[in-house]
Amino acid sequence: MVRIILPKIKVDGANIYYETAGRGEPLALVGGSLFGRFNWDMVRKNFVQNFRVVSYDMSGYGQSDRPIRDYSISFWADELASLLRALKINRAHVAGTSMGGMIALAFAAKYPSMTNGVVADCAFAKPDRRRKMLMESWRKLAQTIGLGDIFSDLVMTQAVGDAFLDSKAASQAIEGTRTIVRLNSVETVVQACLAMENMDLTKDLGKIRAPTLVMNAPGDIITPLDMGPTGIGGRKIHEMIKGSTLKVWEGIGHADLLERPQQSAKLMVSFLKQAGKKAKLSKTRKK
Repeated sequence: MVRIILPKIKVDGANIYYETAGRGEPLALVGGSLFGRFNWDMVRKNFVQNFRVVSYDMSGYGQSDRPIRDYSISFWADELASLLRALKINRAHVAGTSMGGMIALAFAAKYPSMTNGVVADCAFAKPDRRRKMLMESWRKLAQTIGLGDIFSDLVMTQAVGDAFLDSKAASQAIEGTRTIVRLNSVETVVQACLAMENMDLTKDLGKIRAPTLVMNAPGDIITPLDMGPTGIGGRKIHEMIKGSTLKVWEGIGHADLLERPQQSAKLMVSFLKQAGKKAKLSKTRKK
């Protein structure tokens, strides 16, 4: 029998599964609350061709340790910083999607010296009442019926636009989503929902100094471009981060990485390459 040794590294007391591929400037990819690192599967090769990509399972997810604890966006941002240090990476680009986008924003605010460029893809910085109710319904449904097809299909109807659900690609995506969602533990999904319900990055956004790309869609139910008065959606994130860039996706829902994969990847690669040039220029001027 061949023993397969998975690439893991001890981070803050937990064994974190990670993969690295590609060459160039480091880029950490942060996944969402239900998909983890699988969020990036359709576009990962685009990044590997241009960066040294670090793809990993956050604690509580995938092949990393899954301690039962109270998770938070801040905790996962700290974990990412510890992971990069453990991998001897002093500075990196950070791209996060959905909850991962929230973690990317928190990381950039808390660790500016470690951040070259930021992508906050389909994220919010503070939930309004509708989004709090949505997260609450997810976690209570997960606790009641588990993470089977009913839960997965409900999330799918909220995550993508009508055009995609009526497309030929939808059936395969639905089955793939069901498979990935089942890999999660109910406890982690509950904690992820609570983390988003309780998150407030109002005071953090103004601390972000790295070039930041914010991507949202008006048709996104989960993390919309514009929220109710108590929330901070993509447009407000853009307004609150000095010099940030806003990309508005028309005609899709929450999942641009599924609904517009090549367009999303091309835009992110181009933006992060420019951010890398700015970081190098800034470093040269300081010498």
